[in-house]
Amino acid sequence: MHESASPTFRACAAALTGDQGHRVWSLIVTIFGDLAQGKGDAISGPLLSQLTGLMGVRPEAMRVALHRLRKDGWIESLREGRASTHFLTGYGRAQSAAASPRIYGTGVPSPDLWHLLIAGDTVGAARLEAFLQSDDYIALGGQAALAPGPLPDDHGGLLGVETGAVAVPDWLRAQICPEPLMRAYAECLAAFENVLDCLDRSPPLTGAEAAALRGLVVHSWRRILLRHPDLPPAFFPEGWPGVAARERFSRIMAALPVPDLAVLEQGLTGHDSRRAVLEG
Repeated sequence: MHESASPTFRACAAALTGDQGHRVWSLIVTIFGDLAQGKGDAISGPLLSQLTGLMGVRPEAMRVALHRLRKDGWIESLREGRASTHFLTGYGRAQSAAASPRIYGTGVPSPDLWHLLIAGDTVGAARLEAFLQSDDYIALGGQAALAPGPLPDDHGGLLGVETGAVAVPDWLRAQICPEPLMRAYAECLAAFENVLDCLDRSPPLTGAEAAALRGLVVHSWRRILLRHPDLPPAFFPEGWPGVAARERFSRIMAALPVPDLAVLEQGLTGHDSRRAVLEG
């Protein structure tokens, strides 16, 4: 974490990260998805260095992560003098836009219709596996899958069933949210409550600190949220804290609204800017 960070930022960041490290490339994807998802949005090398530095990322780790993201088609970079400007590719924008409703949404999913796909042979099992590549589907053993919504048009070769009611057994709840994920949700909820308490009783953060903290919060949330399909609470074990965690997440987002990139760029200090030019 950057030495110049305020005590408030340090306390909030510590509550979110603890002893865990971040996959830097994933953290950078979160930053762009949160701050620069629109076409034409870009983040300069100096600003990205400032934000990731506040998050505890070393300059060399950021450079390696950017190289990977460019290679994987997520990010493009333009050299401007001694520094670079980075922005999401069309693919990166599409992936971020697809995940955003689930990450930032405030409602609880409540589908009126479900469908079940069942394979009867090895050919059908291969066909079913293609459906299971979608995050919407839940595997039920090796021959069946469940998902919200009506039957897909291209389910040929599979037995398809539509229904408006699903009884969820304990074994399926445990499959969807096993104990390690339950613990992760509980830790996330506790971290969000600590952040809210710290923000309520501490002086305001700087613009860069607020943007960096917002990124850490979003990253902490998406790390657990995207590990399972988007399902109603009835599909999770008793005591699942996901609804409460989402409510705290929404409160933090309200307390740390999306900053204006132009303002953040203008707010770079001379020291940070010179340092980041050499890093970016």
